[in-house]
Amino acid sequence: MKVNRFYIIIIIRVILITLNSFVLIWFFTETHRPATTLLFFILLIIQTISLIRYLNRVNRDLANFLIYLQENDTSLLFSRNRVEKNFRNVMSGLNDITKRIQAERISREAKHQYLKAVIEHLEVGVLSINANGMIEMANQAVSEIFGIRNINSAQSLTAGYPELERLFAEDFTEGVIKINAAGKISELAVKAKHIRIEGEDLRIYSFQNIRNELETRELDSWKKLIRVLRHEIMNSITPITTLTVAIKRSFTRNGQLKPLNEIDSSNIHDALTSAEVIEERSKGLISFVDKFRNITDLPRPVFKSYSVSDMFGKVQLLFQNALREKDITLTCISEPDLYINADEQLLEQVLINLVKNSLEAIDRHGNITLKALSNGDQKTCIQVTDSGIGIPAADLENIFVPSFTTKENGMGVGLSICKQIIQLHHGEIKVNSTPGETVFEILLS
Repeated sequence: MKVNRFYIIIIIRVILITLNSFVLIWFFTETHRPATTLLFFILLIIQTISLIRYLNRVNRDLANFLIYLQENDTSLLFSRNRVEKNFRNVMSGLNDITKRIQAERISREAKHQYLKAVIEHLEVGVLSINANGMIEMANQAVSEIFGIRNINSAQSLTAGYPELERLFAEDFTEGVIKINAAGKISELAVKAKHIRIEGEDLRIYSFQNIRNELETRELDSWKKLIRVLRHEIMNSITPITTLTVAIKRSFTRNGQLKPLNEIDSSNIHDALTSAEVIEERSKGLISFVDKFRNITDLPRPVFKSYSVSDMFGKVQLLFQNALREKDITLTCISEPDLYINADEQLLEQVLINLVKNSLEAIDRHGNITLKALSNGDQKTCIQVTDSGIGIPAADLENIFVPSFTTKENGMGVGLSICKQIIQLHHGEIKVNSTPGETVFEILLS
């Protein structure tokens, strides 16, 4: 095992200083040689200063290393020629640490550039804002969406788009906003996430333009709606036209009115019967069109807090006769102190529609369950489960589309209205169905 030269030098210098001190004391007390005594005194001072400078030189190197690390500067390398003689392998180890830190910084910078390139490549706008409202990062998609270059702060963004102010509230998590950028209307699906990095609070926002997707879906819905309207209207107009022609033939011949003596009671009876059918069919057509009008004329919800179990009780009472006739059990499960902030009448209408559909899906001797519970996201979950025949997998994605129906005499309006009511409550409705079990799930804040 080699002895560290640093310790040897320190020991030698301490011994020399000690000997010099003894000699100095001896000359000072035992002799009368002031010049020699002064010489040894000066020598002692020189040896002490030399030892201090020797120690300070090593300390400076170590201090510089720590300062450079603190300032994230890894360009410092230590001189082996000067220090290695005294601290064997110590400086080499420090240089290795410096090189590793350099390599880590290069790797971290490469990952940062890679992540930045990925974010810039996204068509979804990504924006991060610090606690002071300053923008830390905004990709190219954000600039394209808002038509603004060099965005510096949330204030500069809201100056051009006041509708964005609600996005920067602490309680905002997600939503849809509509903006007018350079004369072009865009509908943006926005999500916000709070994170904390190295003691700094940041909020990250994503912006996705969904207008084209919404327009495509809206066009498809209108096409389906028009097909159903055309079918129903033609089904009504055709017999009305036929009956009108029949009435006309009863009272005319070759385009001229028949003489009164040729019009008998049977002609009048047939005409009145045809008129009654025309009236009935016309009323049916008006009712049909009116039901579709209800899709776009839903009232705005009036929010209030009320008991979920009380609402379940009303629905159960409403269907008690129908349940008894088909021998179907309706079970209501809810926490006794569970309250919800919603429009009671509208939400009750949704449950009535879902329970009615469940009744129609069960032939006899089935089960329907109404269940409500609060989950960990401070949301209320309401489930309507039945043991009916289920919904075919091919139809699941279309059941909320206006005009879509799997019923022989249905018009596909009910579930579409249900979805709109839940959306007015800023909630979500979804369905999962297999033969023997269908579950409609409603999530409300």
